[in-house]
Amino acid sequence: MIRALLAVLLLTLTACGSAGPAPVPAGPPVGELRIGMQEYRFQLSAGTLRPGPVTVVVTNAGSAAHDVVLEQDHAEIGRSRVLAPGGRQTLEVQVGPGAPVHLTCTLTGHAEAGMHTSVDVAAP
Repeated sequence: MIRALLAVLLLTLTACGSAGPAPVPAGPPVGELRIGMQEYRFQLSAGTLRPGPVTVVVTNAGSAAHDVVLEQDHAEIGRSRVLAPGGRQTLEVQVGPGAPVHLTCTLTGHAEAGMHTSVDVAAP
């Protein structure tokens, strides 16, 4: 019995320690993207953006400072300030059709720890 309890405890602790990418919600293309930043991942409100102007609301829901840079076709289209825990910033970006937008935290070691992802952009 004790071995079984220890095995369950070990599995639970292992699962809690793995950050892994957050699941991206399905749905129609949107003109507003909410990004939650945590150690060491982004939580997105949508999986596909509409081409054109997009409002991006960035919130640091973690316990360390984070930022986000948005790039499309190797060009920067938006950048947040470094946000303290609880910080929030709204960005207005222009998104081109078809190519994904890549998100990266530029603070030392954060991208290497898994804090990067992409969001699709609908074709015209």
